[in-house]
Amino acid sequence: MSPAFSAWVCIFAPLVGMVLTPALAKMSPKIRDYGAVFFAFVAAFAALNLLPLLFHPQALPIEHAVPWLVFPIEISFGVLIDPLSIIVVNVVAVISAIIMVYCIGYMKGDPAQTRFWMWMNAFIGSMVLLVLSNNLLFLFIGWKLVGVCSYGLIGFYYKDERKYWIGGPAPNAFVTPSSACVKALVVTGVGDMLMLGGILIMYYYSGTLNVRELYETSVIWIPQIAASPGMIILLSLLLIAGPMGKSAQFPFHEWLPEAMAGPGPVSALIHAATMVKSGVYLVARLLPIFYYGYWVAGAEEAMAFFHVVAWIGAFTA
Repeated sequence: MSPAFSAWVCIFAPLVGMVLTPALAKMSPKIRDYGAVFFAFVAAFAALNLLPLLFHPQALPIEHAVPWLVFPIEISFGVLIDPLSIIVVNVVAVISAIIMVYCIGYMKGDPAQTRFWMWMNAFIGSMVLLVLSNNLLFLFIGWKLVGVCSYGLIGFYYKDERKYWIGGPAPNAFVTPSSACVKALVVTGVGDMLMLGGILIMYYYSGTLNVRELYETSVIWIPQIAASPGMIILLSLLLIAGPMGKSAQFPFHEWLPEAMAGPGPVSALIHAATMVKSGVYLVARLLPIFYYGYWVAGAEEAMAFFHVVAWIGAFTA
């Protein structure tokens, strides 16, 4: 199995599982359950197939893309396989597959189990898309889909039965699953929209959304941004707003405690292992751009990105 093919399988296997789950449910509940887990394991196997490349760094990076949009701008839909994406996609896919196995027993007998499996596989596919995308547009699409899936999983018990409330005891307030999922969607969505603004600024100056092209040309366009005082600081704040929301950094931390209103495995998957790590991944993905801008191009203001990340992390901690 070629690395590019493995990467595509890793993205689409869970999404296919999501689509097929209702059909499998009509056959039997057991086929549905094991079928949903099977597609998660296909993604994990495909991710593990990429691990040997870490021992052959001369073969990296590998990029494979197909044209998606030609006019008015040219954008491709592709995968980028490098040490960062290999490590993170294995964390996501392997841990997700293990959690899916646990869900078989945990969710047994739940009348909405088909919906649960659909949301879980959709989340895994969206998270892998975020990690493996070769450009910021599809990274952002995966980013938003992850938020939508977390909304569906946090609010899984949307009928708000008393036993699913969290918080309290009186006189402290109780929180229902339906309000918890809306809060998560809105708070993280604010960070997402700010991040989109940062991505658009980057595109305005660089003329590309391709990750490798952003790296290679950063010594040209980062100094152009630095020519406008305060612009790199603004760009840094906008770009970091997305990770601040997804990783529950101050001041976007309020959604995380109430997100425990979903089923237990949802917290294990989203709030312990994967989605809250997406912010860490994005910071690591963007870091070379500002590294080249500061240490190669000599744009002093590019250091602002590192200061913003450090202070937000320190204050949140």
